[in-house]
Amino acid sequence: MFAMFTQIFTTISVLFAGLEKFARAFNHLGTWGEETAGAFSDESRINRRAKMNALRQKTGVTEAQVPTQEADELQPAEQ
Repeated sequence: MFAMFTQIFTTISVLFAGLEKFARAFNHLGTWGEETAGAFSDESRINRRAKMNALRQKTGVTEAQVPTQEADELQPAEQ
């Protein structure tokens, strides 16, 4: 009977150790996903800014002439 309790305890210990490893792996995947999304966002922001600058140079529009998002939000929508 003592051997049975030892085996049950060992089984439970191995189960929890496996669950802990799975949780750590899942946490690493989540961290990797957040870092990848942040890097993609930064790269997209840089590319958009470069395209806007190239378009401004091509059209001769200055940054002061370009309406900002905040200014667009302040104006009521036309119906």
